[in-house]
Amino acid sequence: MDPNPYLAPQAPPPAFEPPGQPPPVFTWYRIYCWAMAVIYLLVIGMGIVFLALDPETLEMAPAEADLAGFFYIIIGVVLAAIYLTGALVPAKKWGWIYGIIAISISMTSCACLPAAIPLLIFWLKAETKAFFRV
Repeated sequence: MDPNPYLAPQAPPPAFEPPGQPPPVFTWYRIYCWAMAVIYLLVIGMGIVFLALDPETLEMAPAEADLAGFFYIIIGVVLAAIYLTGALVPAKKWGWIYGIIAISISMTSCACLPAAIPLLIFWLKAETKAFFRV
């Protein structure tokens, strides 16, 4: 018999996978990082196209086309490096923190929100923290 009938029923503790087994969110996180890296590699390509094409074709001033091309290349290189690194993070505490940062950066785009929000929710769960030893 329960010692105090007025207490709310307690749920059993969650069953965690063994620490050696990565949780499913880790696989999805890696897929997400690879996809984001490919997107930003395409942004680099777009910057190269802006520099290579005649500004008249783009209906832009030459300085404007060059500035846009350099901007796309710089942003593409930085973000592709972030997501390529994110796809290869080890199961260490800093890897879990890096994952939160990478997911949060992608949340600045409305197009990424449908994938980033569920990924972040599962990334913050106890089983993921246990895998990363956080």
